[in-house]
Formats: sequence, C-alpha cells, structure tokens
Amino acid sequence: MCGIIGIKLFQGEPKKSDQTRVGKGLETQSHRGPDSTGLKIIGSTVLGHNRLSIIDLKERSNQPFQDKTERYSIVFNGEIYNYPELKNDLLEKGFTFETSSDTEVLLYHLIQNGVNGIDNLDGCFAFAFYDSLEDELILARDHMGINPLLFSIQEKEVLYASELHGFKYLLPNWSINTEALNDYFKFTYVPAPKTMLNEVQKLLPGHYLKIKGKDLDMVNYYQPKSKLDNEIKYDAAVKKTKKLVERAVIKRMNADVPLGTFLSGGLDSSIVSAIAADFKSELNTYSIGFKGNNYFDESEFAKKVADRIKSVHHAIQLEDVNVLSNLKDVLDSFDEPFADSSAIAMYFLSEKAKQNLTVCLSGDGADELFAGYNKHKAFLKSQRPGVMLQVALKIIGNLSGSRNGKVANKLRQLNKFKILITKKWPDNYWFLASFIDSETRKSLLKESNESDLQLKVGNESLSDFLIADQQFVLPNDMLKKVDVMSMRHSLEVRTPFLDRELVDFVNTLPENYKFENGIGKRVLRDAFQGMLPDEIFTRSKKGFEVPLHEWISKSWNEIIQNKWFEAEFLQKQNIFRFNGVESLKKSLFSNNPGESAIVVWAYIVFQNWYSRWAEK
Repeated sequence: MCGIIGIKLFQGEPKKSDQTRVGKGLETQSHRGPDSTGLKIIGSTVLGHNRLSIIDLKERSNQPFQDKTERYSIVFNGEIYNYPELKNDLLEKGFTFETSSDTEVLLYHLIQNGVNGIDNLDGCFAFAFYDSLEDELILARDHMGINPLLFSIQEKEVLYASELHGFKYLLPNWSINTEALNDYFKFTYVPAPKTMLNEVQKLLPGHYLKIKGKDLDMVNYYQPKSKLDNEIKYDAAVKKTKKLVERAVIKRMNADVPLGTFLSGGLDSSIVSAIAADFKSELNTYSIGFKGNNYFDESEFAKKVADRIKSVHHAIQLEDVNVLSNLKDVLDSFDEPFADSSAIAMYFLSEKAKQNLTVCLSGDGADELFAGYNKHKAFLKSQRPGVMLQVALKIIGNLSGSRNGKVANKLRQLNKFKILITKKWPDNYWFLASFIDSETRKSLLKESNESDLQLKVGNESLSDFLIADQQFVLPNDMLKKVDVMSMRHSLEVRTPFLDRELVDFVNTLPENYKFENGIGKRVLRDAFQGMLPDEIFTRSKKGFEVPLHEWISKSWNEIIQNKWFEAEFLQKQNIFRFNGVESLKKSLFSNNPGESAIVVWAYIVFQNWYSRWAEK
C-alpha cells in the first residue's frame, strides 16, 4: 500500500501555495509510504505520492509515474494482482515497458482502455489517473473498498487523499458533520460516503469519479453478484471454492519484500496461512493474546496451527501496561474517529509483524462471504425463534450482560436477541450492525438523530444480509481497521478472501451451502477439512476482541479524569451534554457497566481526534 494526495483545479494552473498544501498533506501520510515521496505539478493538477515499495523496488518505479509522452500521469495506492496478464496483453498491442512494476502496467492499461479498463482490474487499489491533453482526472477505488480514497469538492477545485489527515492542510475550513457523528456513536465508525467532516466524502467501493473541466461524473462500475445459482452441486461448489481460495492466496504472494501471515487461530487466517506455508519455506506467522485473560486469549489455537504447518510463529502477549504506554500513538493513528476496539490489537500485531515483514496476508472478508459471524446465526434464528427459546428469554427478564466474560456475553446476546425478534428487514440488519443504542446517543449528544443510511439489497434473506455486510460493515469497519493500523507501521496487508473471482462465485452459492444446522462457512470448512487440526473446524466462533472494559476501568483511570470530561471543556466544545458524559462515567465504574466501555472508548477516540484537528 501507499498514500496518494492531490488537487485538481477546474481551470487554470496550480500555484506554488497549492504545491505547498499538498506537500504538507504528504507529511501527514508519510507512514503509508516511507520509501519515497513524490510531488509534481502537471497541467491543472498537483499529484502527490507516498511510496511503500513492494514490487520493483528501484527508483524508476517512484511516483507520480508518467508515460513516455508525459501526457498521462498516475499516483496509485495498492496492488494489481493480474498485472502479468494485463502486461502480456499490452505487449501484444505494441506497448513497451521500462519497469517491472504493476504501476506502469496500470498506467498503460488505462491509456489503452480508459475507464472501461477499471472493471478488468483484479486487486486492491485507489488511484488518480490524469490525462493532461483532455484535462481529465479519474479517481477510482477498488471493487470491495480495500483501499481508502477520500475527496472534497470545493468552489474552484477537487481535493483528494488516502486519509482524512491530509485535508487538514488542503481545506480552507472544516466543520463537524452531525449526521456522521450520530452514525459514529451508533456503529463506532463513520459509514461511507460520509466522513466526520461536512466538507469531505469517501469514494464508495466499486466507484470512480471523473473530473473534466467543471463537470463531475460519479460512476458505480461494480456491484456484487446476488443472483443465486441453484443448479450447482454441493461437491462441485466445495471443489471450486478450494481452487479459488488457493489461487487467491498464491497470486497475493508476489512481492519483492519479505511476506508472512496473520494467524489468529480462527478458521480463515489458518486456511490462508496453511496455503501460504505450502509455497513458502519458513513462513512467518503472527498472533496476539492477552496476558492473564483466558476469555479473550486465543493464542493457543494459533500455536497449534503454526505447529501443524511448521511456520516460524511469533506470539504477542498484550498487557494493559503495554497498551497504556502506547495509547497516544494508537489514538493518533486514527485519521477520523474509529472506535472498533480490536484496532488496538491490530496496532500491536502490525507493529510486531513489521519488524520482519513488509507484506502480510490476512483472513479478512471470509465471515462476510461465508456467513461466519454470530449475528448471521442470530438473524436466521430470529426468523423462527421457537417456543422454548421465547420462554427462556422471558425467564432471564432484564438481566444485563456485557462483553467481559463468557456468561456476561451470553446474557448480552440473549437480551439483544429478545429485541431482534421484534424487528423486520431492514431494521433487524441495522440493529445487528449497531453497538450503541439511541437512548445513549440522545443522552450524550446535543444534536441526535437517526441515520439515513439505505441498503442496496431489499430482501430478508441470508444472501442479502451477507451482501449488505460486504457493502457496509466490511469496508467501513473491518477493512478500515486493518488499513489504518497496518499502514501506521508501513505494513501492507492483503486479503485473499476478497479476490474478485472468489467473491462473485461465493455470492451465487445457495444459502445452505454457507450456513446449515446452526453452523456457518459450511462450504469453506468442507473445502479444507483435514488441512488443519480438527478443533479449528469444530470450535465456536470468537470475534477479534480485546478486554476493553478491564483496561479502561482498572488501568486507564487517568484518561477518564482528563480535560475531555470537564464541564468547561465540554461547554466550549458544544457537542456533548455534560450530564450525559457524567452518567457514562458512573456507569463504567458501577456494578452494572453493560456496554459503557464501548461508549467511553468511542468518546475518548473522538475527543483525541477533535483535539488534533482543533490545533490548526
């Protein structure tokens, strides 16, 4: 991965001050690409690039990259996995190449095919492609939203960057988007196309924006396939799934730098690691655990897989003291408020992996493809809850739960399920995607409202639920988390399960091929049965979580006492209700904390972000 940033004027040529703005923005993204920094005025644009060298490490592949005529230019963040095939096609058409990079192939592919060529790309990417003769700029983001790209339409220009950090120097002014603020305190992240700033938007996955003169054209070039293939036999589906997953892993192992894998001990990362180990001797694998907390610690399973595949395994044991000593950098990593607390673990996992590697493979995306989350099970069960379960829900009454332990978490799930069975599509989807309830938001925020988000799929089925996850939760939460924390340490993470051919195939499989008899990932499990220890296939799903309540309530008291919780600061800020903040603190330290740790963490993350932006 890398970082891109730039300006496109609607008319005229950029000034020296425009180049300075982009230069300062590049500095905020330097962690995305420490190997070289490129900045150039070309036509009506300023193109900036932070390079993390992965393929063709030589200076000749630095960016901005131009063709021989210097008519066409590109800044590119990502990897094009089918670039060898695209290059062969271009060679047959008479193109010649001066590098062995995928950047040069991408440039000439776009020169040859224009915007129609974007849909032929297999990879993770965000790029700005400029034609100086036509004065046309194309901003594009990959099919699944693996790589980020943000933009801002101003009176005289369009601004863009890989991270929100850069807009601090690009924008003339900024303001908080109260709708995004409410979304954040519902989901713990800001869903695209919104950002926390009114002035900036996220380019949606599978979209490109064309800017020519003052004309702007937003195009949705890709949608996940949703029509089910009810004719395919199960054995054939298993065989093809195995073939596509293996192919997806192998094509992502192409790199001119050291490569390894994240290995949590769950099914998905274990499959990826096992395949990679077959093609790479002494594969480095990385897992994370939590010292003294067996409920959250899954490192023993990662070790069993590592022993089976004979990888060189690195197990990290996190303690609250380690987290606290690095907390400022963890918080400063977020370019916009993002409160999925598993990002804390991803920060330390990436830091450790970067000591030996520049590229890591992960198992991200498999749950959204193959129905691997507990919420998928809850969704299906809620449609036919059964008499015994409904009686059990009445017996537990209003006993509260939390995520702090096995029993408490089960109570939390049962209470949530009790509400779930009263809801219909799409309200049941949004309910399962939410982490913070409306009452909490209303007590905390001075301006509170319900989200206006819409689903692109409209049927109450598991298949539509999964596609909704792929379009909503996956890019906004899971992939965002990985991008932010891996890039903080200049580490590229590749996601084989989001291979386009694999995604398109799995989305057409009948629902019972994915979920049957209360168990998800059926076809994936059967495709790789025997490759891994039996317990990897049989143990129940455990999310990538951290002991957040324990850390905040016991070890991070000094955070709770700082100025972000003081009446004077809150009155001046004019965003939060002081009584709501006080009530939140009391709940956290009470005998019945519920989900208060999640809300407190979201609040801390936001206040740190706000303080950094207010410094301008």
